[in-house]
Amino acid sequence: MFYTLLDDLILYQQLTIKPPKYSNYELNLHNYFYEKTHVYPLCIILIKIENNDFIFFFVKHNDYFQAKANLNSIRNNIYSRKVMIIRIDKILINLLFNLFPDLCIHDIIIERNYVKGKYEISICFLKDLNIYHIAVGEHGCYIKAVNELMNKYINVNDSKTLLTIKCRASV
Repeated sequence: MFYTLLDDLILYQQLTIKPPKYSNYELNLHNYFYEKTHVYPLCIILIKIENNDFIFFFVKHNDYFQAKANLNSIRNNIYSRKVMIIRIDKILINLLFNLFPDLCIHDIIIERNYVKGKYEISICFLKDLNIYHIAVGEHGCYIKAVNELMNKYINVNDSKTLLTIKCRASV
């Protein structure tokens, strides 16, 4: 694989997040989140993968730790363990780190798939720590949710750039 500096620059692309229109359920989640954390979520995105409902609450950087302190309580009250609080960011590499907040990322590898016309970004975790299995999620559901989030709701400002996120266990 021939790797260039231009491929590396893909990680520093500007992003825009275009959340879907809120339904009554999302409005109720917004109000509940504010009452519980006293933090306004910037956007709420729901993603259904197989039989798992993922709820992504995007918050400002300075509100993240205040909101995260209530994460376990929110998960118990919503009856879904698939609740994520994510720091919103406009740079791709920062958002990737925010999507895997408590995991030790060892490396990020960029591969260009010329056939499909997209970039494949592999996030590498240390193999011996079993962090890879946490990052991928049960039956690969979390990484599928992250890819759907990236494909449907997050746009790279260079709109021709398509991304696929993968997880790898490295030595």
